[in-house]
Amino acid sequence: MATTAWSGGGGSAATWTERTLMHGKYARPALGLSAALLLAACGSGGSGGGAGAAVGSSAPAAAAGSGATAAAGDPTGAPAGAPPTSAKPPAAPARLLGKAEVRAALLGSGDLSGYTVMEIPFEVGKSDPLPTRPADCQPIENIRTGKVRPAPAAYGGVNLMPAKEADPAVGAGVFLGSFEGEGAHQVLSALKTALTTCTHYEGGIPRPGTVAALPAPALGDEAVSYTLTSGGKAEELVVVRQGGVVAVFAPSPLTPAAAAGGAPAKTPPDVLTRQLEKLRKAAG
Repeated sequence: MATTAWSGGGGSAATWTERTLMHGKYARPALGLSAALLLAACGSGGSGGGAGAAVGSSAPAAAAGSGATAAAGDPTGAPAGAPPTSAKPPAAPARLLGKAEVRAALLGSGDLSGYTVMEIPFEVGKSDPLPTRPADCQPIENIRTGKVRPAPAAYGGVNLMPAKEADPAVGAGVFLGSFEGEGAHQVLSALKTALTTCTHYEGGIPRPGTVAALPAPALGDEAVSYTLTSGGKAEELVVVRQGGVVAVFAPSPLTPAAAAGGAPAKTPPDVLTRQLEKLRKAAG
């Protein structure tokens, strides 16, 4: 995809969405964006993995990787001295979902008609992502690679591919990560702050990336949306917090227009709606 790249094991640059597509019937050249969002690898941690085969009503727990280097001492990757965001931590501690609960909260093949659901095998990496230039873009790169801070206690992801040829045939990669304490809030707070200043960055991302913040969608407890363009390919990313869980959505594969530098690809609305319904029930 364009720029998102949750890396695969052994230092692979392929994102988890890309790896699934390359091994499935929708094989295509890796583009970068969605892939990065959904695969964090190069190490072990959390409650990862699973085989990349069609799944039933459950999928793996959500991915997030190891941290940013944007601001020393700040585990979220937020730039030093960044203004606080308007969102507030939940009044009561969010319910922590375990491995099995995150797995059950992910969309499965029986949850949404019209898609083939593939579990994404990956592990949260221990290595830090490469620092961005400028440093205030680090939280965006952390989401792209899955190496967010703090790391989730449980994580997993699935890729939803259109079961039938459609025009355009766009599915999505979905990542869920369950965080202890205020971890999920910290991830969203750092991302919101980054989106107020970051418009272009280098470092980590294979090609320079252009970022454009979009109006915050009314999803979950809080959410952000933005486009990420790299190498002439663009997609719209949606990141949602529901209680102590962070959900990341990335369209896959990119539409021809998005791959040609046109309107960015978007996650199908039915995928967003159904996944967040299921997550809301699980997160309480």
